[in-house]
Amino acid sequence: MSRWTISDNTTARIASSGKRGVTLLLPGGETVKARVSSNVFREYKNPVCGDVATVVNRQGAWYVEKIETRKGILERTSPVGKRQVLAANIDLVVIVASIASPPLRRGFVDRALASAEWNRLPAALVFNKIDLRETTEAADLTVLEKVYGKQAGYTVVQTSTVTGEGINSFKNLIDGKTVALAGISAAGKTSLIQAIHPDLNLRIGSVNAKTTKGKHTTVSARLIPLENETFLMDTPGLRAFSVDHIPKEELGYCFTEFEGAGRCRFRNCLHETEPGCAVLEAVENGTIDKERHLSYLKLLHEDNTF
Repeated sequence: MSRWTISDNTTARIASSGKRGVTLLLPGGETVKARVSSNVFREYKNPVCGDVATVVNRQGAWYVEKIETRKGILERTSPVGKRQVLAANIDLVVIVASIASPPLRRGFVDRALASAEWNRLPAALVFNKIDLRETTEAADLTVLEKVYGKQAGYTVVQTSTVTGEGINSFKNLIDGKTVALAGISAAGKTSLIQAIHPDLNLRIGSVNAKTTKGKHTTVSARLIPLENETFLMDTPGLRAFSVDHIPKEELGYCFTEFEGAGRCRFRNCLHETEPGCAVLEAVENGTIDKERHLSYLKLLHEDNTF
């Protein structure tokens, strides 16, 4: 029996969710369309990718009767200011960021990491398209390894679907887990999935030559079953990943390297300009990256989505 089933064959996972219903992933691997009972909408608003659901088949039609308690969620604040759950029952969040084409957006990376930390979800980073490392727009991989690996303590994997570099490391990272992939459009999430599972034949996005921004290919989160009890949640390439749901006084705890800076003079220190701030001292001496601290300050002062 799969580790995500409960006790019988009326349990399924939500593979994707839309306005007209959901797609279920049944224990045997079959995907079927289903309608959602009104009581589910009253309790959860909307089923999301990764939800474990109790389902019934009535005269050949599938219905979602209940959503089980969500154990690990990834969420953001929607453009209208409401908390929006993107995916549920997650073992690991993997943030995929291209080092070039489109250019690396460290602000997005830091926001997604903060969201994962707030939800107590383990996170890892995949810096993709390293075959472009010698181009003028490419981010410095040595700096990224230092900032996110050594200082912040995350697992960092470098990949290229062009040369095959790091693909086995990516596969080992996600093996046996339910993994939510997050990243901006055209960062390479879909390409990475196809690199480890070529027969999926997923649609791959491209970069707009004028804006250097990716074109959206994943329009809603979807659950993709792989071998060895591995499930990937390919989330949309979100251009805005808000963390407004995190209280300002708690945001510093979502930047893992801040804890290692030591104790600040004031208990309610927000690490801005306060005297005796251990974080500011660490930024000054280089043990905390200045750009990471700037990302923190931006999040601290943003009142809406960004």
